[in-house]
Amino acid sequence: MTKETRRQLFFKESENHEMNEALRVVRTNLHFLNEKENSRVILVTSTTPQEGKSTIASNYAMSIAITGKKVLLIDCDIRRPRAHESFGVKFKSGLERVLTGEEVVNKVILRDVEKNLDILPTKNMAHNVTELFLGDKMKNMLEELKSNYNTIVIDTPPLIVASDAAILSKHCDGVVYVVAYDQVAKRELEFGKNMLENAKANIYGFVVNKVDKNGLSYGNYGYYNNNYSYYKDYYTEEKEHSRVYRPKKGIKGFIERLKRDYKRQLSGDQKGKKW
Repeated sequence: MTKETRRQLFFKESENHEMNEALRVVRTNLHFLNEKENSRVILVTSTTPQEGKSTIASNYAMSIAITGKKVLLIDCDIRRPRAHESFGVKFKSGLERVLTGEEVVNKVILRDVEKNLDILPTKNMAHNVTELFLGDKMKNMLEELKSNYNTIVIDTPPLIVASDAAILSKHCDGVVYVVAYDQVAKRELEFGKNMLENAKANIYGFVVNKVDKNGLSYGNYGYYNNNYSYYKDYYTEEKEHSRVYRPKKGIKGFIERLKRDYKRQLSGDQKGKKW
């Protein structure tokens, strides 16, 4: 196992408080949805490519590992494997050889990629991938691994690309559905949701990703955007209070106050305060 360029791991970046807290909220909500102390299996998917599901899966796994719980991240996106990139590792073989009977799973798991976190990576396979998941090998492999981990996180292909997530959901406690804000058409989202429902998947909920934390938005999204502002204000509060603030005078001061009040109104500061 060798190191290469990493993708973004928010829990490795001490300055990214907003994303860390958002991922902690996801972790907490999933904990209360499934309070099993061990052997939890959680599947992460999306509707279309590039919605950030692999980033969410990797960071969610990391968020559990830092609590001292043992976690396994499995990359089941065999057509376009990405999970290992978040941790900057290279490998010779992975899940693809386990499913074809060429390797045993314990020999291809990457141990302690981060403290308490193992990864079962995969190499690219372009053909007959879905058929590999239809048999009993994946089910039996998960049963073998469950006793060794508090949580197993499965990263799967987008639903519009393949039905793998729907098939694998049968072996999982629940599904986290990642949705990139303003990127997916309603009919595409309904297609993916219906596919999971037809498979009788337990959909834990939706994670709205790629929301501009500095953007202004109406309705419920404004509430979440405003939460990012709260985190930013909270962590910079001490720094801001350590110096004397002198409001601008004249027209510049008027414009500054106007922008501040306008942003608060649109970003949801007044949500729930109407009587």
